[in-house]
Amino acid sequence: MEPYKILFITELSNYTQSLGDALKQQGHAVYCLPSWEDGEIAAAAERIKPDLLITVGCREEGPSAMPVRLRELCDRLHMIHLYWATEDKIHYDRISLPVVQRLKPDLILTLHPDCIPMYQRHGFSAIHFNFALNPRLFPPKTDLSREIYDLSFVGTTHLEVRTYRYTSLKHLLFPLVKAGIRTEVWGRNWQKVRQQLQEEFGLVLPPEWDHGFLPFERTAEVYHQSRIMLGVQNAEDQVTQRTFEILGTGAFMIASRTPELMRLFREGEEIVLSSSPEETLELVEYYLRHPEERLRIGMKARAAVMREHTFEHRLTMLWPHVRKRMRMMKRSVI
Repeated sequence: MEPYKILFITELSNYTQSLGDALKQQGHAVYCLPSWEDGEIAAAAERIKPDLLITVGCREEGPSAMPVRLRELCDRLHMIHLYWATEDKIHYDRISLPVVQRLKPDLILTLHPDCIPMYQRHGFSAIHFNFALNPRLFPPKTDLSREIYDLSFVGTTHLEVRTYRYTSLKHLLFPLVKAGIRTEVWGRNWQKVRQQLQEEFGLVLPPEWDHGFLPFERTAEVYHQSRIMLGVQNAEDQVTQRTFEILGTGAFMIASRTPELMRLFREGEEIVLSSSPEETLELVEYYLRHPEERLRIGMKARAAVMREHTFEHRLTMLWPHVRKRMRMMKRSVI
């Protein structure tokens, strides 16, 4: 396949290092710009003359702060604009749709297939493009990996909007905290929501368990060093990017028993699932005593992710849609 010149725009380094790096591995020339300012984007595009503009996510200030001149810029420079709607489906109304209506991309890459007709009703084209693993960033865990943590959870609180995450936290992390079973926690805002955790959930996360923000490039290290990773989910019908990354390293995961996880992975063979606080406590007690089972399940988990859920798989599906739009654009220019 002929390599593309790609201008890749996002403020979030996890997408630059995951999808952005995966594009580089395919031989594309990827220019990353961590800015949503119209002027900076236009200057970069004028200098690079990219074939593709790929934008990901939303500014921290919200959809109303997103650029409004990208459609005009893409038409003038003959760029195909792909927008990866990483807030779908949970925040489709609040974030994704308002962003898309400002950016007006040529093609939306949505995390959830249910969103495809929803975008189409607003006049936008969309395809399913799920989270995935970049294997270069997440090498496999082995029986020689040094495990120094019994239990670990990596994730921000995200308690400001009530989603399935509430239930998942109550089934996985919170019963361990209440039982005094030490669990290492990485992520923003846990100490900021101390009052909410105590009033709403009746628990206090000890400060010495809270390690704060974990840079994306260090996450694989924590997965390798943990005997058990907790796989908190945001929805019952989709999975987080971290799910693919944890399982993709071959780490052992206990996650919420959701329909989507049961569809994607074999319970008891590639992943272990829980539906209640009591079940979580039982599973933790059992698997901490059976390292050989953790290693076996983790190895099968990595094999499953490598078989179907890498960015190479996602991009192989994407490129025919891009080439089709390239042909359409060239005909319209002629």
